[in-house]
Amino acid sequence: MNNDLKKNFTFAFIAQGLSLVMSCLTNLILPKVITPLEFSYWQLFIFYATYIPCFALGLNDGVYLRYGGALRKKINFKSVKSQYFFGLIFQFTIAIIIGVTAFFLIDNNKRKLIVFWVLIYYLVYTCHNFLGYTFQALNETNIFSKSIIIDRVFYASILCLIIVIKKANVFLVIPFYIAGIFVAWLYLFHLIQSDFKKVPFDLELGIKESIVSMKTGISLMISNICSLLVLGVGRQIVETKWGLLTFGKVSFSLTLINFALTFISQIGMVLFPALRRLDRKALNEYYIKLNIALFNFLPIIYILYLPAQYILKLWLPNYRISIDYLSVILPICFFDGKMNLIGNTFFKVLRKQVTLLKINVATILISCFWGLIAAYIFNSLYSLVIGLVFAIGFRCVISSFILSKITGNNSTLMDILDVVLAVIFVFSTTNFQWYSSLIIISTIYLIRFIFSKRENAIYKYKHFGVKK
Repeated sequence: MNNDLKKNFTFAFIAQGLSLVMSCLTNLILPKVITPLEFSYWQLFIFYATYIPCFALGLNDGVYLRYGGALRKKINFKSVKSQYFFGLIFQFTIAIIIGVTAFFLIDNNKRKLIVFWVLIYYLVYTCHNFLGYTFQALNETNIFSKSIIIDRVFYASILCLIIVIKKANVFLVIPFYIAGIFVAWLYLFHLIQSDFKKVPFDLELGIKESIVSMKTGISLMISNICSLLVLGVGRQIVETKWGLLTFGKVSFSLTLINFALTFISQIGMVLFPALRRLDRKALNEYYIKLNIALFNFLPIIYILYLPAQYILKLWLPNYRISIDYLSVILPICFFDGKMNLIGNTFFKVLRKQVTLLKINVATILISCFWGLIAAYIFNSLYSLVIGLVFAIGFRCVISSFILSKITGNNSTLMDILDVVLAVIFVFSTTNFQWYSSLIIISTIYLIRFIFSKRENAIYKYKHFGVKK
C-alpha cells in the first residue's frame, strides 16, 4: 500500500469513527430526550434528505467518473469551475420549483418545515459533494475525509450542548445538522479556491461540460438512488400503511445498521481512484482478496449485535420493537456492506454503471412487489421486512455472480455460505435467547474462517504458485 493510499485510509477511518460517534449521539441519545413522534420527524427529514440529491441529475457523479484516477496537473480546472457554478444556478432553480410546489400541495405545517430544511440541505450538500467528489477523483480522499471530520465535530459539539441544556427539539437539531455540512463545504472551497482563481468562469463551457458529466453520471446517480429505493420503497409503504410512528420505529432499526454501512462505503470511495489506475490482472487479484476479506470480516457484525441488542433494549425500552426488527434486518447490513465495497466499486471501476443500474431496478421491482403484497394482502410488517432482506440479498448475490464472470473468479460457494449464515442468524435470533444465538453464530463463524483460509491458499497456489 503506497503512502497516499495509507494517508487516505487513515483519514477515512478517523472520519468514519467520528461519524460513528455522531450516529450514536443522534440515534441512541437523542431518542432518550425527545418524544417518539419528534424522532419520527427526524427520520422523515433523513429519509427525504437521502433522495433529494438526485435532482443534481448526476452532475457530481459524472465529474467523479470522468476525472477518477486522474493526476491534478492534467485536470482542466476551467471546466471544473464552470460546471460547479453552473450546477449551483441549476440546483437553486430546482430547489425553488420544488419548494413552491410543496408549499401548495402539503397541508401539514410541520411537514412543510421538514421540506424547507430538506431543500436547504440539498443546496448545501450538493455544493459540498461536488468539491468532495473532485478531491476524491484526484486521489486526495484525505481532504474530503477532513471535511467530514469538520462536519461531524461541529454537529456533535452543538448536539451535545443542546442535550446538556435540555433544549433538544428536532426542529432545532436539523438546522445545526445542515450547518455542519456548510462549515465542511467552506473548508473544501477554501482549498480549491487557489485553482479556481487561476481560471475564469465560462457559462457556455459550464453548460456544455455539465451536460457531458450528467450523461456520464446519470446512470450511476440513478443506480445509487435505486439502491437507496430498495429500502426506501418499503419504508414509504410502512409510512402509508401503518403511519408515521411505525415508520419511525422501522427507520430507527435501519438507521442503526448505517453505522457499519457508512464506514464500509467510505472505504469503497477511497479504493475507487486507486483501483482505476491498476491493470486488469492486478484488479482481478484485488477482487478476490476483498471477497475473502469480507467473507471473514462481515460476520462479526452478527456476533457483535447479539449482546448489543440486549443492552439496547435496556437503554431504549420505548424502542424494543425496533430492536427486535433489527434481528431480522441485520442481514441487510451484511449484504449491503458487501455490495457497497465490492459490487458498487468494481462496477464503477469497470465502467459498468448501466449493468449496476439494471440490477438495482430489478431489485426495486422485487422490493416494491413484495412490499405491497405484505402490506395490503397479508397486512404483515414482519413479512415486509423479510422481503426487504431478500431483495438486498438478491442484489448482492447477482452482482457477485456477474462480477465473477467478468473477472474470471468464482465466488459462488462463498455467496451460498453467506446466504446460509443469514438464514441461520434470523432463525436463531427469533427462536432462541441471545446468548444461545451467540454460541451458534460464533461456531459457524469459526468454521467459515477455517474454510476461507483454505480457499485463500488454493487461490494463491493456482494464480501465483505460492504454497500455504
